[in-house]
Amino acid sequence: MTYRLTDRERKLLDHLQMDDETFQIRGQLPVGTGEITLHRLTELGLLETGGGRFGETGWRLTDNGWRCMYGKSQAEMMTNGERNHPLKVWSWPPTLDGSATAGQRHRRLQTLAPKLGMLPPKVRPLD
Repeated sequence: MTYRLTDRERKLLDHLQMDDETFQIRGQLPVGTGEITLHRLTELGLLETGGGRFGETGWRLTDNGWRCMYGKSQAEMMTNGERNHPLKVWSWPPTLDGSATAGQRHRRLQTLAPKLGMLPPKVRPLD
């Protein structure tokens, strides 16, 4: 079964990708990050715990966390040397939507042809 991440979980994963080497303690996490969010992402294997600053428990992204966001691990993204775009839907296991494939151009939205008719003449104000 596929689990789709909530907005708070996405916000946390997005924040943790900025510094992926160190374990972030509760004070360094985004506002609104609670025990339920941390526990759920740790259970799914998207976060791992370890010793953070001041000896407190901290969290950081795992390879599965990177796969959830980009469809690839961090090592795979660094080796191909191309720009990687995040997936549109963050879920575990990841559902590849085509945006993770490198070199693929984004499809542009088609614009509709203008269908303007004759505008009515301006009405003169009454004297």
